[in-house]
Amino acid sequence: MTQAALIQTLSVETNAIAAFGRALADEREAIKRQDYQALAELIGKKMELAQALTRATAAREAQMIALNLRLGPGGLLIGSPLEPGVAEAWRKVVFFAHKARDANELNGAIVNAHLEFTQEAIQVLRQGGAAPNEMYGRNGKAHAATGSVSLAAG
Repeated sequence: MTQAALIQTLSVETNAIAAFGRALADEREAIKRQDYQALAELIGKKMELAQALTRATAAREAQMIALNLRLGPGGLLIGSPLEPGVAEAWRKVVFFAHKARDANELNGAIVNAHLEFTQEAIQVLRQGGAAPNEMYGRNGKAHAATGSVSLAAG
């Protein structure tokens, strides 16, 4: 096992992370457009990309073990003396991993905000959620008023 081979593996991992990050950006755009068909299609794509990333990470970890390298504090590579190319390739992996993590957290926050808004809207429509006070039932139909007031005298 050589450090040159590790550089090649780190490049593959970087590309896998970057592709996953692009899928997250596509997901964010689909959320903004409320394009649920695109979101459904992206689920499969993200699964494939995640599997490729898992394989790339496993290959890198095996090579690091063979080269007596490990992750130290702050994500630094420690162990055998590193060739400059390894350190640079590792910095790219870390950079794209941070970008992907941030994109994933942003997408999660957007989805959670939409979910909270939807839950609040449902609560408003149910006017507190208590059965006698619900404006709409679970079937989506308006309830008939339980107590009516006549607007006509006589």
